[in-house]
Amino acid sequence: MKQLTEITTPFSEVAANSTLPGAQLDWLQSLRQQARGQFERQGLPAKKVEDWKYTSLWQLSQESFTHDAKPSSVTKAQSANVALIEQAHRLVIVDGQFSAELSQLDNLETGLTLSPLSTSLDKAENLLNAHIDVEKPGLNALNTFLMQEGAYLHVAADSKIEKPVEILVINSGETDNLATHLRHLVQLEKNSEITLIEHYVSLQDNVGFTNVVTEVALADKAKLHHFKLQHESLKHYHIATLASKQAANSEWNTNNISLGGKLARNDIHSQLLGEESHVTLDGLYLLDGDQHVDNHTRIDHAVPHTTSEEVYKGVMDGESHAVFNGKVIVHKDAQKTDANQSNRNLLLSRTCEIDTKPEMEIYADDVKCGHGSTVGQLDETQLFFLRARGLDEVSARSLLTYAFAVEVLQRIKAEPVRQALSNVIEHRLPRGA
Repeated sequence: MKQLTEITTPFSEVAANSTLPGAQLDWLQSLRQQARGQFERQGLPAKKVEDWKYTSLWQLSQESFTHDAKPSSVTKAQSANVALIEQAHRLVIVDGQFSAELSQLDNLETGLTLSPLSTSLDKAENLLNAHIDVEKPGLNALNTFLMQEGAYLHVAADSKIEKPVEILVINSGETDNLATHLRHLVQLEKNSEITLIEHYVSLQDNVGFTNVVTEVALADKAKLHHFKLQHESLKHYHIATLASKQAANSEWNTNNISLGGKLARNDIHSQLLGEESHVTLDGLYLLDGDQHVDNHTRIDHAVPHTTSEEVYKGVMDGESHAVFNGKVIVHKDAQKTDANQSNRNLLLSRTCEIDTKPEMEIYADDVKCGHGSTVGQLDETQLFFLRARGLDEVSARSLLTYAFAVEVLQRIKAEPVRQALSNVIEHRLPRGA
């Protein structure tokens, strides 16, 4: 018996009637069939599932989505205009389809492989579903049996890629109620380094659904500087899983920024499996109107001598609702773990809401761990100070809000990325006279 709500779109029928990549690969067909069966048994997660306690998918279930996109008329100029970084290796997906014309895949640096997933499945057998749990309540199973496109990124051993890689996912708005299911695979070999940007954007204010899973494998001494900017339509649904496994001395620096979307859910999971590995999980969410953003993070310290840092900040206005659940697990014998976690929230209206739950499970005794959360409003003294020096109220509130949020951006070491994201955040805030 299904314990969960059903979505209007008959996803199993879509799977049966669609031509999905990899139909000729027996291992992939078996994987899709297994995931399809799991989704049919489980369905969408309901609020009685603990991890979905504060996030309802009822509105999503009332939409009727299509998986057949009309031909897109997105131009190179439009693509370049929404790209975050001008000088980047870029793979562009429009309405769920890879666009060779809009991508910048010529002259890739030595050691870098960047290609659409649909043409790289022969390299993906040992990576697909190696980092996620298909049986976990959520949309991982749905993504697995319906994934249609994505990016395959591989960095060879001892390669340091100088230019950032941007995976640019565009919803053109030319197909109403379009659902896209994307899978990105990222593999860094020993002693390699790269900067990766996942960027999701809408060109029109219409209903859509993005379901994306990104799997990351970091070998010894690999370094991944990973940024995600979700800036889709305010009518859009975005549900994402980001999962990594890290070997010894590897480093994964992530920054997850949620701006757009009617409903956004981010599940982020790091497994520190090698000694001296490190993860930084940072995030920022700016919400207004009736937006809802749910961030669930998990860090597993599985071996001794691993470190993690996590700073999530949120700014809420209107009748928006945010959820933060951050879990750090220090496993038995994971001695000398150093883990810090912080979630701070700024409420700009009386009708917005935050549910925050930072938590730690510690099964080792020689560790250094700390966590906490805060919820507050703008400081009236600081607001008065700025008003007294000539700023109108909107400008003063905007300045103080930016000052609150900027800590997350300041932790970004890559100056071009930091500046580009700062510009996006500034334009997102209300402006005074």
